[in-house]
Amino acid sequence: MKNRQLYGVLFSGASLLALLLFFANSEGNTTALDDHSSETPIVIEKQRGAHVFSVETVVDLEPLQRYNLNWITMVSWGFQDHCDSPEVTHGNGDSLQMREYDDNWVKRIQVARSNGYKVFFKPHLWIQEPAEGQWRSDIFPASDEDWEQWQESYSSFILRYARVAERAEAEMYCIGVEFTRLTLEKTAFWRALIQEVRKVYSGQIVYAANWYKEFENITFWDELDYIGVQAYFPLTKDKNPSLEQISEGWDKHLTSLEAIHEKYDRPIVFTEMGYRSTANSAARPWEWVEYSDNQDNPYSPKTQANCYQAFFDTVWNQDWLAGVHLWQLRSDFSEGDPDYDLDFTPQGKLAEVIIASGFE
Repeated sequence: MKNRQLYGVLFSGASLLALLLFFANSEGNTTALDDHSSETPIVIEKQRGAHVFSVETVVDLEPLQRYNLNWITMVSWGFQDHCDSPEVTHGNGDSLQMREYDDNWVKRIQVARSNGYKVFFKPHLWIQEPAEGQWRSDIFPASDEDWEQWQESYSSFILRYARVAERAEAEMYCIGVEFTRLTLEKTAFWRALIQEVRKVYSGQIVYAANWYKEFENITFWDELDYIGVQAYFPLTKDKNPSLEQISEGWDKHLTSLEAIHEKYDRPIVFTEMGYRSTANSAARPWEWVEYSDNQDNPYSPKTQANCYQAFFDTVWNQDWLAGVHLWQLRSDFSEGDPDYDLDFTPQGKLAEVIIASGFE
């Protein structure tokens, strides 16, 4: 789930972000046994995380202390032109510039950790010019030659940031996000990539699967420490639904989530979950504000708040759930800015109190 407000961060990485962090509640951690390949992680404390973005070169996370987070999710970016493009790019400039860029990432992660947060480092792939109706889940190179090139360039991208995560001692690392067709048809590639990542990174590893026709069909969960789900499940068909309606909408999804947990004996992490402050956010939570008919889906902070309350009432205390990483909070949030009225951020809205209370 990406939107235009975060796009500005894609090109600000060359400057070191001055993170001003205060201690969050971080007495425990969602940890695992050292033998990642053969043991099930032992959940000590649920991950209370959020993706944090800014278009500014200075990111101040101190105002986010109110949400009772113990994890911060940081996103680096790779790019490809179209869904059938054969190459992933992930850096401009010479090797010195790229090394400086990576050093800046290491420093950001280390500063966050030194201030009491755990860090989930989560590379995303951005499609520059997707065909209409296509997005990341449709990525599939057009030929065998293109597939070989894509494998090499994507592996380079993921291994680069795995080394960054290792240097900075980030607690969890993501090897991919929402590649539905590739994960289901190219399983051998992902198993091999996981083993390569483990050679350079010693922390927890997860893959972030789409909620729709992906997470329950992946067969390499046994190689990972967690089952990662991008949890944009539709919960009702109605606009402005009640809390009870939204809570009931979780029932069928809980069944499939528990089933995949039991099949692979792995805890589940919601690697993303978020709701816009619109009337239809429980029906189509994955939908960007930019691509929604906002005249038919007006501002509804109550619906957003009800979505979060239903999550805490219905899902949060499930034994198989190791945590959630919300989409999204903004360190550059400004009260009254109309750009954020309909967007995912709960800041300055009713949901803000719901999240803080749920994470206590």
